[in-house]
Amino acid sequence: MTSSEKILAGIIDEAKEKADEIIAEAEKKAEEIIRNETASADTKAKEIIKEAEKKAALIKSAGESSAQLLKRDEVLSCRRELIDKALDSVIKSIIAYDDAKYFEFCLKLIEKSALKAKGEIFMSSGDLSRDMTGFKEKLPGFNLTLSDTPADINGGFILKYNDILINGELSAVMREKREQLVDTVNGLLFC
Repeated sequence: MTSSEKILAGIIDEAKEKADEIIAEAEKKAEEIIRNETASADTKAKEIIKEAEKKAALIKSAGESSAQLLKRDEVLSCRRELIDKALDSVIKSIIAYDDAKYFEFCLKLIEKSALKAKGEIFMSSGDLSRDMTGFKEKLPGFNLTLSDTPADINGGFILKYNDILINGELSAVMREKREQLVDTVNGLLFC
């Protein structure tokens, strides 16, 4: 081998060594970059998972709250329906009283709502066809006369004093006393 060949071989060997060092250094840096990026990606992935779990918990909590509200609203709706049915049943029960008991009940309502002036009482056609013997006898004590004209009501009465009308229809009395009756029925049904 000639001296120029030896020099060229030395330069090539030196270049190969330098290239090997550069490649080794590049591989080392690439491994370090991969390690750092993997760690960074793992950290980001954990943060994303943690955030997703928080959002899922919030969504679940909101869903449970909504379900509880819907359940409560449904229970309240059922309670209202049962209370309304109970109040309707009370009216039907009063109308179904025997004649003496029914008119005794009406007299108690008249006593609470009658004015001192002379007036007229109107009753439903169904009530006018019932046995009113004792009832009619007590009306003058309230300064009331019974009208032969039936009122378009379902149980109870209407008192008329000139231009003043007092609605004693059973459903009207129930509406007027609804708050108190609902509390009472609610206590009986749900306590």
